[in-house]
Amino acid sequence: MFHLRIRTLLVLFLILQVSAVLGLAGFYLQWQLQRQLEAELAKRLLGSAKTAAHVVNIAVGASAVISLLPGDEEARALKSLQRWLLPLLESGELARVLIFDRQRRVYFDSQRALAIGSEYIRLRFDENEINSAWQGQAVAANLFLAAEDQPFKAAYAPLYENERVVAILGVEGSAASLAVVEETRNVLWSIALLGLLGAAMSGFFFARRITEPLESLQKAAAAIGSGVGEVNLKLKGTEEITFLARTMEQMREAIARREQSLRLMLAGVAHEIRNPLGGIELHAGLLEKDVPVELKPRVQKIRGEVRRLENLVRDFLDYARPRESHSQNVLVRPIIDDLRELLQPQFLRVNWHVQAPEHSAAQVDAEQLRRMLLNLFRNAIEAMENAGELKISVIAHEREVEINVIDSGPGVPTELQEKIFDPFFTTRAQGSGLGLALVHQWAEQNRGAIRLLPSSAGGAHFQITLPNADKP
Repeated sequence: MFHLRIRTLLVLFLILQVSAVLGLAGFYLQWQLQRQLEAELAKRLLGSAKTAAHVVNIAVGASAVISLLPGDEEARALKSLQRWLLPLLESGELARVLIFDRQRRVYFDSQRALAIGSEYIRLRFDENEINSAWQGQAVAANLFLAAEDQPFKAAYAPLYENERVVAILGVEGSAASLAVVEETRNVLWSIALLGLLGAAMSGFFFARRITEPLESLQKAAAAIGSGVGEVNLKLKGTEEITFLARTMEQMREAIARREQSLRLMLAGVAHEIRNPLGGIELHAGLLEKDVPVELKPRVQKIRGEVRRLENLVRDFLDYARPRESHSQNVLVRPIIDDLRELLQPQFLRVNWHVQAPEHSAAQVDAEQLRRMLLNLFRNAIEAMENAGELKISVIAHEREVEINVIDSGPGVPTELQEKIFDPFFTTRAQGSGLGLALVHQWAEQNRGAIRLLPSSAGGAHFQITLPNADKP
């Protein structure tokens, strides 16, 4: 299952929180500013529309305008209107002045883009405002974006003849005056993006300050769990962090004391057992020479059990008082061949398959490598009940050497795979539970590792990795 780190969660939480605040504040601010800007634009456009309507009444009169027919583009009335409205258009407030009838047919277009009598399609968008203008009210239309994503706003004022509305004069805001709305929107987006960037940077900084001590505690806990003796737990941080660090240090010291006590107890017990075993072995040897032939097998069985107990005591002592490793360049193949010659006559139904280059060498303590392989071979043979296929392969890489030991036994149950390297864990009635624990300990002492890998053949697959030998 995928789990996010605390630092990532803190940064995401801060970014989401700031995004929500900036988003709400930005939308509210944009709405307020746009509302105020629209109100100001509407006020100016309405003033311009009323002024233009007054100019039309003074210059030519509404009756002269509505009497224009298609083809009258060069009429004196149009030229007079263009001349009188020129100051309004040059002020920069207006982009266009239109005069049209109820069917949206144009009488006058200051841009001269529309012929007299043609319909101005855009007026359909402001139908409600235009209807209000026909009722005698000067009104401004709502701001909207045109097809080119440009803001557009217009205002309309009635033209009277004998106190009757006969035409509508419309003005359109210039691009310069309407660009303020777009610029304001862009500024708000820029502020929001800068705010998010600042939130991400500050969130990462503060999250790092909070999580660094926690990550150190995590590494320390992993080190304690793997059996590392010395762990630095002098951490700076909040009161909770320092409390956890002190508690973990007390726990580490308690584990170390318990481990030391256990090792001393094992060493003491093993030492006390070893002396009488030596005496039993000596007297059993003498007894074997003097007893009748029919009793010799029983004496040999006693000696065999004594040797098994001696091996068990030796394992206890090796675990309780591990000796220092003396790494050197060691050829792997001769040790495998020597162990095979030792074990093969005892287990004739085990078929050995060895694939190991003669020149493959590892940097390891030779005696500890021999003991590691001997323990793995014996475990494999016992798992196969003294009959089966035992495959050993050595693969040299650039920096490490892999030694694979694969048997054709029943394999290790899934629920036990995490426990097999624990000291004193065994599934055999006469096992000490220290064989694989010692292999694990020796591998780590030699800067290597041992792990259980999935086996396609169904048995157990153990792999030892050791540093590659130094090249001359």
